[in-house]
Formats: sequence, structure tokens, C-alpha cells
Amino acid sequence: MTLASKLGPDFAESLALSGSVDRIASSSRKQPIDAYGVETELPPMRPCLAYGRHRGPARSGARQAAVAICLHQDSKNRWVIPLTRRPSALRHHGGQICLPGGQIESGEQADTAALREFEEELGVTPHVIKHYGELSKTYVYASDNEVHPVIFMIDQPNTPWQPDPVEVDEVILLPLEQLFRRESRTEYQIRRKVIFKKPTARGGRDSENAYLEFTAPAFFWGGYQIWGATAIILDELAQILLKSESFVSATANAVTPN
Repeated sequence: MTLASKLGPDFAESLALSGSVDRIASSSRKQPIDAYGVETELPPMRPCLAYGRHRGPARSGARQAAVAICLHQDSKNRWVIPLTRRPSALRHHGGQICLPGGQIESGEQADTAALREFEEELGVTPHVIKHYGELSKTYVYASDNEVHPVIFMIDQPNTPWQPDPVEVDEVILLPLEQLFRRESRTEYQIRRKVIFKKPTARGGRDSENAYLEFTAPAFFWGGYQIWGATAIILDELAQILLKSESFVSATANAVTPN
């Protein structure tokens, strides 16, 4: 059974009941092919750099990490995904918005590691309703992590978030529907200093600074920029849902003329 066939029936029905499918359909609609035609494709997110950031093979011996995509319904019956904003002072990915996660410990499975890190970072024990499996592994060059994204459906937490202040500045609940809105999909501009070493006439080496400028795929919502590996992982979730016949059917029905 594919991830699309696992995820689609669960989330299509709930999104339709909450009215989210109608908002998704409206945001992705193009000129209909026929009376019931809706757009069910979104361009996949790709990194600008072809190797070294998120597309190249992981380095041999790269650290293994897991992140938790824990979908739950909020008080308004919307499906949301808990994300965290990391403290700016952190060495790796400081100030960025990420999925909860961290290193897979020796003898640990990716799903166990993802849930453990979720609890450690957010201070809440997730009550898992369903474990759907993993998305594609993503190599993050900056931290030398090969990341395993694991998808769960969980109950809405019944206690407030108690984030670890060392790892989390803020808990953000991203509505699932935002993954399907074209206006939420954008690019993040990045400028990095690069130091070149040039040989001198005396056999030494001089340093010369330059800058590398590139873009990374991103979601923009509520004043937040969610970019890089996190955006690519969330986009893969959206692409899988769009492949589900149940999800596409619910979307089409949401815009069916009366």
C-alpha cells in the first residue's frame, strides 16, 4: 500500500468536513477543463543548488536524524503540523523553522527517534493514532545529517506546549491547507560568504572574500518563512496527498457547481 493510499482517505474526509478542501481547491484552481475540472498539480519544490544542499547523495558516514510530521486537528478542526523556531544563537540552523527532530541514537528506529525528539523539544508526549511511514530521506549539507521524515497522525495535545528553551524559541502550528496554496509557495534569498585562498608570489596564501547568492524553496505563511529542507519535506507530503484518488475526489467535489 502506497503512502498516498494510506494518507488520502484519512485526510480527504476530514479536510472536506472542516471546509479546508474547499479552500485548497479555490487556491489551486485554474480555468476548468470541464464543469468539474480543478487543478490537482503543484510544481514540486527543488533546491537551486544541484549538489551539496538537499539533492546530492549523503556523505558516507553522515549522521542519521529523524523528524516528526505529527498531523493533528486543532480546536477549529483544521489539520495542523507542529513546527519549531530554533533559537538564533544555535550553531546549526539558528533562527530557522524546522520540524521537531534530532539524532537517531544507536539501536533506535527512525520513528522512535522522531517521537522521542518531539517530546523532548515540545514537552508533550504525542498520542499516536496512526504511523504512516517515511518520506524520502533528505541530506542536509550544513549539518551533515541524513534526515528521515516520519509521518504520524496524533491526538490534539490536551496540555500546553512546554518547549525546551535551549532548542525551541516558538512552537508554530502550520495549517495543512497552506501546503496547497500557490500564494504560500515562494523562494527564500540566501547570501553566503565564501573565502578563497590564493597563492602569493612568496609561496604563501592570501584570503579573498566573495559571496554566493542563491534561492531556496520556501513556504510563506503568517509572517513565517519556512525554507530549505523543511520546505522540501513538507512539499513531498503535499505531492503525495495530491496523488491520492480520495484527496483529488474530495477536492473536485468541493468545487462542483450546484
